[in-house]
Amino acid sequence: VYYAGVSNPVHRKAEMMATMKGLELLAEARGDKAVFLTVTCPSKYHATTENGHPNPKWNGATMRDSSDYLVNTFFAAVRKKLNRDGLRWYGIRTVEPHHDGTVHWHMMVFAHPEEIDSIVAITRDIAIQEDRHELGNDITPRFKVEYVDGSKGTPTSYIATYIGKNLDSRAVDGIDPKTGKPRVDHETGKSMAESVERAIGWARLHRVRQFQFFGIPSRQVWRELRRLASQMARNPEGPQRLKDDAMDAVLAAADAGCFATYIEKQGGVLVPRKDYLIRTAYDLADELNDYGEQSVQIYGIWSPFIGESSRVCTHPDNWKLVRRKPEAEDSARENGFDLQGGPAAPWTRGNNCPRVQETDNNGTEQPEERPAPWPQLPDGVDVNEWMRSLKRHERRALMRSLRDKQAKNSSDEMQSWTQSRKQQRPLPDNHELLAKEWRESAESLGLHIGEQQMQHLLRGGSLYVDGSIIAPQGFEIVRKPDTRPDSRITQLWQRLSRNHGVSSTEIRHNPVASYLEQLGASDPEAAARLASTLQQDQNTMKTPVTVLSDMLRAIRDAEHAQRISETTERARRKADLLRGGLTSGNKKQTKTGFTNPVNEQKTRRDI
Repeated sequence: VYYAGVSNPVHRKAEMMATMKGLELLAEARGDKAVFLTVTCPSKYHATTENGHPNPKWNGATMRDSSDYLVNTFFAAVRKKLNRDGLRWYGIRTVEPHHDGTVHWHMMVFAHPEEIDSIVAITRDIAIQEDRHELGNDITPRFKVEYVDGSKGTPTSYIATYIGKNLDSRAVDGIDPKTGKPRVDHETGKSMAESVERAIGWARLHRVRQFQFFGIPSRQVWRELRRLASQMARNPEGPQRLKDDAMDAVLAAADAGCFATYIEKQGGVLVPRKDYLIRTAYDLADELNDYGEQSVQIYGIWSPFIGESSRVCTHPDNWKLVRRKPEAEDSARENGFDLQGGPAAPWTRGNNCPRVQETDNNGTEQPEERPAPWPQLPDGVDVNEWMRSLKRHERRALMRSLRDKQAKNSSDEMQSWTQSRKQQRPLPDNHELLAKEWRESAESLGLHIGEQQMQHLLRGGSLYVDGSIIAPQGFEIVRKPDTRPDSRITQLWQRLSRNHGVSSTEIRHNPVASYLEQLGASDPEAAARLASTLQQDQNTMKTPVTVLSDMLRAIRDAEHAQRISETTERARRKADLLRGGLTSGNKKQTKTGFTNPVNEQKTRRDI
């Protein structure tokens, strides 16, 4: 699999060079110009200076941070500005590390001759926008531009070195024709062939994307078309062309290996991806992954302008990597011992350790000691007093029996659940009609249901795709939001962690300690009282959760009593103020001329 696909650096380099040559031929036919750009991060992303000394401007950024700056800040801003101004470009970018591992880009850009200068100016302004004061009049440490000169070389020759020295050492191995010496990396001073493995390891370690084409049709469709052409060649009895002439023209261009013709037949460069003729077709996987999820895999190709009838499968088989079993029986029989063996193969042929046994004074083996039965609770006895009266070994026996019983119940429940999962529900009588109706309904939603998925739905199951539940409802397939309790709980934990820094792992591992820490941050006295209570009850059979619940209940009752006391005190103060006002004021009428209602009530009672 590795040597046959694009994971093989030889195949990957050949595909990238064919793509680059196609862009060069297409630009020549269109009359576009090419420019070579180099973009570097600001000084604060560099840990060391050029001579290896610590950089005082470094803000602690990592290699990944420098890559995110170029992708999310620089490149995103350039694309937005070009779209606003109506400027279009296409080309390739390559990624390389500096002497300190910081990311920098090399870009080969193609554009219309009337737009190339504006594109370079926009790219330059955005590249030097951040921390502009540190550059002064010399912006070359941050941005360099070189227009491609046909007398010096083609655009492919400009970028070929950067593709080779970050992908395949054979591209830069040998003698440089200009100097007559081996090619040397100017930053490290070592041979370029030796730097290839370091660059690949650096990119994989920091998850940096080394190469990216932009402004051109999908290269995945290119791969699927070439795969389809190979399958047609191996099966001469099958169809040798596609039904649609336009799709067959794209297939012929990909089979011939001409990327320039492939781009033209797809619709050309500088075209939105949704307007390309052929796109990659995806389908639900036939089998669940290791986590029980219904993943999405590549199905083949299709044309959105023609519809579902244009879907062509290029992956008819499902391959699975299976670990090879060690062949240790023959070697063990021949040599007398296992040379390779499995993961649990013994180091020696025998085991000299004596088994656990006890003998009496006469040398007779004693029977195996059985654990003492745990004590039973007598009738009419207080539980707390009985627990305190138990000895240490009796408590251990009681705890051991409770743990064993709980583990046994859990294992029985798991076994019964597994057996129930293995028992499949029978198919309904009209399963053929339902399968036909459900498949048509799913295709209207843009879904393709495989045979195993349909069997699962017919037996009353449902599918989970991209946070949604795909389930049958009558003769239709409907898409519902995933409202399962476990997914909602997971979202709640993520929200608590993101907004409040609450760690679900710590709470689940030790809830008492986590609550004590949170309570100590807000109320140290309450945390101290809770810790003291836990310490006092550590010798009893109360679990920490029970003690915590009792403590929380006591705190809640105390707060309730305090609120009642405060309410009573406020009512008493109001009554005192009102009584004092009545004594000093007029008992029949206030200054405003209105009768005091309290005085009026008293007067009525007196009358």
